[in-house]
Amino acid sequence: MKKHVVILGGGLAGLSCGFELVQRGHRVTILEREAHVGGMASSFIEDGDEYWTQDFGPHRFHSQDKNLIEHVKEILGDNVVTAQRLSRIVLFNRFFDYPLVASNVLKNMPRLMLVRAMLDYLWVRFLDATRLRKFTDIDFESWVTRRFGRTLYRVFFGQYTEKAWGMPPSQISADWASQRITLLSLWDTIKKTLARPKAGDTPRTLVRSFIYPKFGGIGELARGYARRIEESDTGSQVLTNSPAVKVLREGMRVVGIEYGKHTRQLIEGDEYVSTIPVTSLAKALAPKAPAEVQTAADSLDYVSIVFVYLKLNRPTVSPDSWVYLPEKHLTIHRISEFKNFSPHSAPKDKTLICAEITCRRGDEIWRASPEQLQAVAEKDLISVGLIQPGQVLGATLRKIPFAYPVYDLKYRGHLQPVMEYVGKLEGIHTTGRQGNFRYNNMDQSVEMGRKLGIELATGQSTDHSKVATGKEYFG
Repeated sequence: MKKHVVILGGGLAGLSCGFELVQRGHRVTILEREAHVGGMASSFIEDGDEYWTQDFGPHRFHSQDKNLIEHVKEILGDNVVTAQRLSRIVLFNRFFDYPLVASNVLKNMPRLMLVRAMLDYLWVRFLDATRLRKFTDIDFESWVTRRFGRTLYRVFFGQYTEKAWGMPPSQISADWASQRITLLSLWDTIKKTLARPKAGDTPRTLVRSFIYPKFGGIGELARGYARRIEESDTGSQVLTNSPAVKVLREGMRVVGIEYGKHTRQLIEGDEYVSTIPVTSLAKALAPKAPAEVQTAADSLDYVSIVFVYLKLNRPTVSPDSWVYLPEKHLTIHRISEFKNFSPHSAPKDKTLICAEITCRRGDEIWRASPEQLQAVAEKDLISVGLIQPGQVLGATLRKIPFAYPVYDLKYRGHLQPVMEYVGKLEGIHTTGRQGNFRYNNMDQSVEMGRKLGIELATGQSTDHSKVATGKEYFG
């Protein structure tokens, strides 16, 4: 029996889920809030006298699952290139390799600071080994300090994390550290410098090679899914500018979705999939979820990001895919140069830099004008020597309100009642980064969606909910 599955959210998880369903003859309707598909993996193309592409920051598709790589290549067709990742940190007007390489740290770090870092690390190891100090591993600061020492924590991890998340690292759950930092300690960094891991054992952070669309930016993957879905003979649709406003239920069974920006419409399906923020799903239920569930959902937070795109009158800025800027006197925290993903992303004699500024919806950065944010980004990049005055030809601005889930010290207590209640709903399944309140990679969003689509189509369990639950899945 063929189903009609309504999917909330047209990001990679929702689209890949829909793709697997239509491949097996089922009809899907995807409801996407924005005017474009892709979510954070979206791209914007300027194809006038000159060709430019813009992504929401750096995206690289890599996986140790060869079948998943071949699947993505199938969606992209011949529109694919293989690129090599280079990412560095700018500190003390010098470039440090990231992930950290012991020889590079030894070469670039100021001598006195290097001695202090080594003594700090040895002291921490002594305290930990003798149990003279009990490390809790509860928060980000404690987790990293225990493994790298106070100096390296402060220089390479603490200031960037505080800047990127807008909160002290002592208030961020250690879950973030254990999932984000695949180098387990300073000693682990040294070992991996001296002997690179064998193929198949390489942590994500150390993976260099990745695939990327030749033209169109990373958003070509989402657009490829959307085309395949709408070209199928199942009557499936991908509806943009169509936010889900109400999730209608009878008891605990979801029976329909009200959607639309100006005019509300009702759509009913045999089953439903939600890839929108789980907080939004909990608050969109009608009748409403219990008060304690709504309160818990309101207590979960997301980092927002403002992206400032600077067109530059020079062929390139650096060989890096992206560069971290952790120092507190700078407002932007990361830049990416899409020409280093695909050389076709900008004209040969020009380039484009994407500067990211994290914030919260409604704060000073979020409300700043494009002119103000261009000036901020330009000033920061000039101050660290990455660009020169007069090289900026123009700028554009884009914003994402729900970028990264915030793992504060209380997030687990708030998330549990939300996920438990949503998990009891019948006829609807949550997946993806937003649906799971989980900071996972792009390939894992695709894997989640595909597995859920196959499960809904065949009735066979695929363990889709277990994707990206290991400790090493970021980078």
